[in-house]
Amino acid sequence: MKIIQQDKNYKVYINDLELFNTQEFRYGIGHHKIKENHAHFKIKEKSDINLKDNLEIKIENTTENLLTMNLKVPKEFNRLLICLNSFDSEQIFGGGEQYNHLNLKGKKFPIWVQEQGVGRGWDPISLLTKLKGTSGSWFTTYFPSPIFLSTMGYAIIIETYSPIIVDFKKKKSVFEIWDNNAKIIIIEGKDIQELTKHIRIYFNSKHHLPDWIYGTIIASQGGTEALSKKVDLLTQNEVPLSAVWSQDWSGTNRTSFGRQVYWNWEYDKISYKNLPNKIQELNNKGIKFLSYINPFLIEGSRLYKIAKENDYFVKHPNGDVYNIYVTTFPAGLIDLTNKDAYNWYKNIIKTNMIALGTSGWMADFGEYLPVDAILFSGEDPIKYHNQYPVEWAKLNYEAIKESGNDDIIFFMRSGYLDSVSYCPVYWAGDQNVNWSKSDGIASVIPAALSSGFSGVDFFHWDTGGYTSLFWMKRTPELFMRWVELSAFSLIMRTHEGNRPETNIQFNSNEEIFKHFIWMSNVHYSLKNYLKYSVQTSLEENLPITRHLCLNYPEDKESYHQKYQFMLGSDILVSPVISKNTEEKTVYLPPDNWIHLWSTKKYSGQQYIKVKAPIGFIPVFIRENSTFLEELLNNTEQLNKKFQYT
Repeated sequence: MKIIQQDKNYKVYINDLELFNTQEFRYGIGHHKIKENHAHFKIKEKSDINLKDNLEIKIENTTENLLTMNLKVPKEFNRLLICLNSFDSEQIFGGGEQYNHLNLKGKKFPIWVQEQGVGRGWDPISLLTKLKGTSGSWFTTYFPSPIFLSTMGYAIIIETYSPIIVDFKKKKSVFEIWDNNAKIIIIEGKDIQELTKHIRIYFNSKHHLPDWIYGTIIASQGGTEALSKKVDLLTQNEVPLSAVWSQDWSGTNRTSFGRQVYWNWEYDKISYKNLPNKIQELNNKGIKFLSYINPFLIEGSRLYKIAKENDYFVKHPNGDVYNIYVTTFPAGLIDLTNKDAYNWYKNIIKTNMIALGTSGWMADFGEYLPVDAILFSGEDPIKYHNQYPVEWAKLNYEAIKESGNDDIIFFMRSGYLDSVSYCPVYWAGDQNVNWSKSDGIASVIPAALSSGFSGVDFFHWDTGGYTSLFWMKRTPELFMRWVELSAFSLIMRTHEGNRPETNIQFNSNEEIFKHFIWMSNVHYSLKNYLKYSVQTSLEENLPITRHLCLNYPEDKESYHQKYQFMLGSDILVSPVISKNTEEKTVYLPPDNWIHLWSTKKYSGQQYIKVKAPIGFIPVFIRENSTFLEELLNNTEQLNKKFQYT
C-alpha cells in the first residue's frame, strides 16, 4: 500500500493502482423517508452532497497493509460520500449475509438491518407477500455489514452504525454514509483468501464450540411428553442425538401465522412440567437441552409488567411503551441503551435459562427497532438501529461469560459489523419451505458464503426451512434434500416450522425417517474431521463453510460457484437444490478428488456429471487429505450397517 499526501488530501494506491483520492470525497445534507412494515423497511431520500472544503481527514493508523482514516465534517451536515475507483474486471464480495448475489459488482443497496422478507422474488408466493409489504428484495437481510472485499486486492471496512447506501453500479464505487463522521479501514491483500483472513484478525472473532455441537440437534415442541417421545424414537433407532431444542419452553402462542412462542422467559410449568428434572435426565443420557429467547416481551405477561413498571421498554413518541407487532400480537422491545434494562434482561438469561440447565439457545430477532422510537439514552434511533443487534449479541455473550460455563452457546440471525466479536454461531433465518433460489433451500448457500467473507466463522440453517404460507408446505423430497445439505455442514439442526402440524417432519413416514437416520449418522461420522476443521479454520482465520475461491484463489472458475462450498479445506459439497434431480453437474477446482460414494477418482479444474439420487448428494474429498481413509471407511461401515439405497 502506498499513501501520498498532497496538502490536506491523500492518494492511496493498492498493488500500484490508485484506489482513491480523498479530494473526490464529498459531504452535504440529506433528507430521508423510511416506511416500516413488520421490520420490512422502504428507504427513500433526497440529498445534496457536493461540498468538500471542510472535510477533516485524520490518518489514525497505518501498517504495511492497513490504513485507518477518520473522517469528520461540521455537525450541521449529515451525509458523507466516499468514492473509490472501480475496475471493470473486479468482483466485490461481502456486504454481510447475502442470499442471492455473491458478486455485488453492478448492484446498489442499503446497509440496514431488517427482515429478509418472504419470497424475495417474482414467484406467486412473492407476489402475494408483496401485497402485504413483506416480500423483501434481493438485498434485504438480517445481517448486513459494511465490509467489502475486491479481487483487485483490497478490502474496505466502514466503522459506523449509521445507514449506508452502497452503489457499485457507477464508474466509481460509492458509499453514502448517513452521518457527519466515520472511520474507514482499507486493507491490502494479494487475494480474497488473504483479505478474508485480515478481516477476522481485525475483529478478533475466535469462538469456542462445545463437543456436543457435532451430533444431531432435534427441534421439539409441545412439552416434556412430546420431547420424551422424540428422544426415545431417535435413540432407539440409533440417531446420534446430541441436543433437543424446544423453542416453546416458555409456552405456546397460537396465531394466524402459526404456532409461535409465548414471549415471557420463564419455563411453562404446564407443558414443561418439572423441566429442570427433565433436563438433568437428558444430560445424564448425554443429550443437551436448548431453548429460545428474543428481546421482546408479550403484552400482559409477568415479565412485561415488570419491564413496563421500570421503564425498560423502547418508547413511542407519545411516551407510551412502543408495542410492536412482529406478526399478530403486541410486544414491548427492551431498550438496550438503558443499562438497568440491559442488566435485568441479562439476569433473566442467567437465572431463568442458564440456571435451569439449558446448554444453549436461539437469540432471535434484533431487527425491529422503530425509526421513530424514543431511547433511554436519547440517541437517534436511525443511527442506533444497526447497533441494536450488536448490543443484543453482546448481552447474550456476557450472560454466558458471567456464568463461567464454556459449553453454552447461542445462535442468532441478526447482526451488523462487530456482532461477530460476540455471537459464536449464526443461522440463515426464516427460509421458505420450497425450492426457490430467492428464499428457499438454495438461498442458504450464498448466505453462508457471503457471511464467511464478512467475518462469520460458524454458520448453519433450519433443516427443512421455516416459513409455510398459503399452499406452500414441505414436500418429502425437499425435506430430504435439506437434510442432506445439513448432514454435510457444521451443525445439523432441525426446525418444525411455523406450521408443524401441516408440514413434513423427520418421522412423517418410514421412507423419510429411514433417510434421516442414514444422513444423521453420515453427519456424525464427520465429527473428527469437523473438530479438526474448526480448529484449523480458527488458526488460519478462515470460515469453515467457505467459498471455493478461499481455497483456490488463483482459479478463476472457482469464483463463479455460488451453490457449491468447501466444508473446511478437504471436502467439497454440491447440494441438490432443484426437484426431480438424479444427476448433477459439479465443478471441481484444481486438485485431485475422490467421490465419497463411489470412491472414483477425478482430476480437478473441470466440470463433471455425477449421479445424485436421494441420500447421496455430490460430495468429494481431496485425494491428499489426511482424513481421506477415515472418511471413506466410515461411509463404508455405515453403508453396511444401514444398507441405505
